[in-house]
Amino acid sequence: MPALKPIFFRLVSPLIKIISLNALSKISSQGHIIPLYHCISDSPLTHLKYLYPAKDSEAFIKDIELLLKYFHPVSLHELIQIVNREKDFNKPVFHLTFDDGLSEFETVVAPLLVEKGIPATCFLNSAFMDNKKMFFRFKASILIDQLHRAEAGSETWKGYHEWEKANHPENKYYRKALLEIGYNRQDLLETLAQKLKIDFNVYLKKHKPYMEKNQIVSLIRKGFTFGAHSIDHPEYRFISEEEQIEQTLNSIENITETFGLSYKVFSFPFTDHEVSLNFFNSIQDKVDLTFGCAGIKKDSVPYNLQRIPVEENNESIESVLKKEYLYLNFLKVLQKDRIKRKQ
Repeated sequence: MPALKPIFFRLVSPLIKIISLNALSKISSQGHIIPLYHCISDSPLTHLKYLYPAKDSEAFIKDIELLLKYFHPVSLHELIQIVNREKDFNKPVFHLTFDDGLSEFETVVAPLLVEKGIPATCFLNSAFMDNKKMFFRFKASILIDQLHRAEAGSETWKGYHEWEKANHPENKYYRKALLEIGYNRQDLLETLAQKLKIDFNVYLKKHKPYMEKNQIVSLIRKGFTFGAHSIDHPEYRFISEEEQIEQTLNSIENITETFGLSYKVFSFPFTDHEVSLNFFNSIQDKVDLTFGCAGIKKDSVPYNLQRIPVEENNESIESVLKKEYLYLNFLKVLQKDRIKRKQ
């Protein structure tokens, strides 16, 4: 019920300040939560600017302090043991996850987590490591920023209108038009970049949005864990099942072999919505855990854990968790609190 969730959140917003998170956690009987972040940054980043609001370090620290008040932090290895029923905790637990392998995980996040002794897992796109390539949505954000800063009638806007005429005859607002371009049409972003005289390779070399392998090795030595996040970040429901399996297993193999990992974990890019049971049956012997992002929800695939996105509306994690717990209890009443996969 993806369309129902935002409506429900708006309806319960007035209740958030008066409801106890501790009480909601106990009522839900959910033993673990898995927050999902992408980036923590104290300065604006052009490649993220038009996609989602990245929290700054101060807001992130507040999130961490709230989590430590109500939950016990566990490592990825402990989370695997919990799922396999080899370990249990008296207190609800949390495990932090970060998608996309962005450089701020090493420069901003890791020092804060090391200081507080909190483990975390970061998921990497194998094609993007060492800043060899870039996620197509990052390209869209960079192009939008260039257009946003350009004066009307400039060569930049002339280039855009030429591109628009060839590719978007419906004449949509430029930001909407660029953000609607999907994985299978990402070549349009390259075409526009040429028109606007933007070189994404130059951007990669200058800004280094992704972590380098040596940074990842250093973080592994400090106790952080890493997983795969596909080769180059497609949305799975828009590619074939064969491509889904290739994206998944190829990236898992690349990450585990590159860093000599003893475990295999994977997080779905964008979402695991509409991913079939047949897909999970095809990979189940080749992975320890997989991760979606449907909030606090169980899955008919026991090793596929749902995470809580905490960046979307730039809210405190306390507010996000309260809404998620309320929504979970609402779904329980409707007997819709478990994701059922089609074959």
